Amino acid sequence: MTATESDSRQQRVQDALAALLSADEHDNSYRYFRAADVVEVDSELSPAMVGSYLPRIEAESPLSSGLIVERYTERRCGASLWIVTRENA
Repeated sequence: MTATESDSRQQRVQDALAALLSADEHDNSYRYFRAADVVEVDSELSPAMVGSYLPRIEAESPLSSGLIVERYTERRCGASLWIVTRENA
């Protein structure tokens, strides 16, 4: 995979995270999620792909879109729980 492809996939994950937060029916400024939840927003992503980009996105937070992604819990076995928030929330 080229650097351009990797950046493009990371952007898709970021866009899906923004859509996941925007889809909150209560208009909360945060949302807890697992990588598999992001796939419900963009079915062309896989939980493994999302999970591989989340640590990089976390390191780059806050994003230019105003989102902050943080690991809420880390598990050795099973999926980690993450939280996405709006920077000015």
